[in-house]
Amino acid sequence: MSSAAGDASMHPESGGPDLTASQLGRDDLVLVQRLRDGDAEAVAGLARRHGDELRLFCRRMLSDATQAEDVVQDVFTACCGLSAESLPTSSVRGWLYQLCRNRCIDALRRRRPAAGALAYERRGAQRSFESAVDPLTTPAGKALKRDRAERVLAALSGLDEELRAVVLMRYFQNLSREEISEAIGLGLAGTKARLSKAMEALRDALGGMGETHAGG
Repeated sequence: MSSAAGDASMHPESGGPDLTASQLGRDDLVLVQRLRDGDAEAVAGLARRHGDELRLFCRRMLSDATQAEDVVQDVFTACCGLSAESLPTSSVRGWLYQLCRNRCIDALRRRRPAAGALAYERRGAQRSFESAVDPLTTPAGKALKRDRAERVLAALSGLDEELRAVVLMRYFQNLSREEISEAIGLGLAGTKARLSKAMEALRDALGGMGETHAGG
């Protein structure tokens, strides 16, 4: 049985340009321009458009719904105080993920649990996954049965925070490589290398759990 990491249906669908995504990106830039012009209400527009997915990403990163909510609130609050030069000129979605990712990684590194606490955190991550991922509606969930999904989340919770973030962005949040590039501050080549390294680490982790047929 092939693992989640190797299931082709996990990958975002390829094909022609996503016109809806393109339009959403343009609308995001309009909101950012309003923010650049001093309209603080534009942040509320960004929050309405991206708040739910950012909370879900942070919840998957942190395995803590309350802390995830705090991170997202902090991100949108911080947006109000940014200088015009600090605001994005492209890939607003990727930029918002960058802000959330950085805060999540900082929070995870502050935890740095001992061995016993790590096992507890992994159990918590599995419980969080069950409530945060609907297997009938999310891109990754469609490709994973419930028992397999728990194994993948448990394996992800043991990855380095940087690697965990790119797997979640690509296969659970359905970000494009360009958006991930913006989020992690690397060029496309570096982003692809980071994803490759992350998937190799995930395959190794799944192999250790009895999932021996992981693919790339």
